[in-house]
Amino acid sequence: MNKLVILIIGIANTFNLLVNAQHSPTRIVFPLTASASISNITDDGWNASILSLEMRDYMGNPDKLFLMQQKQKVSTKYPIKKSTSSNKSGSIPAPVINTGFDGNQFNNSVPLDNYLAVSDSNKIVSVSNVQFRVYSTDGTSLLNKTLAQFCQPVGLGGINNGKFDPKVMYDPIEDKFIAVVLNGFNSTYSKIIVAFSQTNDPTGIWNFYVLPGNPFNDTTWFDYPALNITENELFITGNQIRENVSWQLGFKQTVIWQIKKKEGYAGLPLVTNLWNGVEYNGRRIRNLHPVKGGSSIQGPGQYFLSNRNFDIQNDTLFILHINDTIDAPGLTLTINMTHTDKAYGVPPNGRQKGINRYAATNDGRILTAFYENGKIQFASNCIDTSNGRSGIFFGIISGVDNQNYTVNSTIISVDTLDFGYPNLSWVGEGIQGSQSILSFEHTGENRFPGISTLFYSDGEFSDIITVKEGVGNLIVLSDTIERWGDYFGSQPVYNRNGKIWIAGTYGNASNRHQTWIAQIDNPYGAETNIPTVPPALSLNLFPNPSFEMVYLTVELPATGNVKVDLLDLNGKFIDSIFYGKTKIGKNQFSFNAAPLAAGTYILRFTVESYPAVNTKFIKQ
Repeated sequence: MNKLVILIIGIANTFNLLVNAQHSPTRIVFPLTASASISNITDDGWNASILSLEMRDYMGNPDKLFLMQQKQKVSTKYPIKKSTSSNKSGSIPAPVINTGFDGNQFNNSVPLDNYLAVSDSNKIVSVSNVQFRVYSTDGTSLLNKTLAQFCQPVGLGGINNGKFDPKVMYDPIEDKFIAVVLNGFNSTYSKIIVAFSQTNDPTGIWNFYVLPGNPFNDTTWFDYPALNITENELFITGNQIRENVSWQLGFKQTVIWQIKKKEGYAGLPLVTNLWNGVEYNGRRIRNLHPVKGGSSIQGPGQYFLSNRNFDIQNDTLFILHINDTIDAPGLTLTINMTHTDKAYGVPPNGRQKGINRYAATNDGRILTAFYENGKIQFASNCIDTSNGRSGIFFGIISGVDNQNYTVNSTIISVDTLDFGYPNLSWVGEGIQGSQSILSFEHTGENRFPGISTLFYSDGEFSDIITVKEGVGNLIVLSDTIERWGDYFGSQPVYNRNGKIWIAGTYGNASNRHQTWIAQIDNPYGAETNIPTVPPALSLNLFPNPSFEMVYLTVELPATGNVKVDLLDLNGKFIDSIFYGKTKIGKNQFSFNAAPLAAGTYILRFTVESYPAVNTKFIKQ
């Protein structure tokens, strides 16, 4: 096993401790296990399964007992009360809910663990803990398989090879899909099944690979995957858990699999790096969450975030970075530790309507993050100490590229509701940075479990609005704590700027878990078509076409900040080329277009307090 060497090289200030870790990963190459058309896979058709309804044995499982005790402590220390500090209303428009439909159904397994991926050609792959389904964006079902059916080509059947914790991603660079499914709950049977679609049709042929869930040949198994794709690679993180050991000793480490993705699409031997031994000051870092790209797929490096997710209150934040691709010289893993400006903490369980049953919120691990223009937005479950409710910890990390970190955070909560399992997606650029839509699940004493969302832009939040209201509670287990999460799907539509798709859980009329899939828009405009220009902000761009200098004049009704972004013809962000303050009256902006390749582009002109205005120009 590789050893991680940590060197403390200095303290930047009271709140920012920088730690570097030089680490050499293990290179492992895996052969193709199978290629198969998903549409042609069949089994006996019964889709039979069994779910234990008995109360969970907290005393016999020290890991679960520890988390339950932490939740009891946080609920005692911060009881439910009315609060004037909770985020109840916003000063900017709410997201626009476009369409939605029922997705994966309860099939004798909880939680659903919803996740989804959406292609540029309007195909949705929706996965849950039992099902692998494909829809068109109008809600038409194109494929319905169980996870066992989807993974059938790898040959891992039988009583010890249960399938769980599915994740799926769409790769807009290759116009293909990647799916990851875990197999087995002990060190002997633990496997990571990684599948790559050969085309942009997810009902067609996939290439399957099997990675070991216990690559160290010890008593650990692989749990709770998180993944991201960069320009060249796939990253998978997960926890190595020892069998039958307490939480304090049972967690061994979090590992990172770095994988060449093009070989996977082509069915060639899969080249991987395995990073292990990730720790800070001798203490292993748990639940590394990969940071996705915002407007597009990033690379070649990859960021990861982590926190102290079991603590009642803490402000520690870890930022890790793998600097390059697998074969790059000088490949390193760097660990930075900084502090959030507000403390986070393990959330209490969510209340349900009219019954003494709770919706499990798990711990406070980071569940979502994206990078755009030198900043990272992220979110997690969190206690709101002002009202004792389970809220959402939303943070923005500035200074990412130069490691001069500043973290600005907000705890989003309502004193009559509990929130859980957030996911973020980029939906545009504002004056001060990236706009995003934050979606999550809600529940409360007076509302059934459902799905909510809000819009973030330039330091402001919109009202929280309902995407799907539940019509029943979650009543499955004999325990008073029902499995609710453990995660939530959200993805931008890469070829339609400002639109996202989400997949979450609501309570249906049978008091069971039900997936709702919805498409949501940036309230300031989602399409790549050129919007109508307000009369006060009419633009005049010349010369057009242009070989070199481009000039744009605008009449401004007041002094304010102006931001100019360069987009391609499809609305994909290229670069921010100007940000500054302008004066009232006529202003002229200019830039040199000579470095651009010949073609048609869009300048997006954003003025404080006005919607963004787009105008096309042609580079000769």
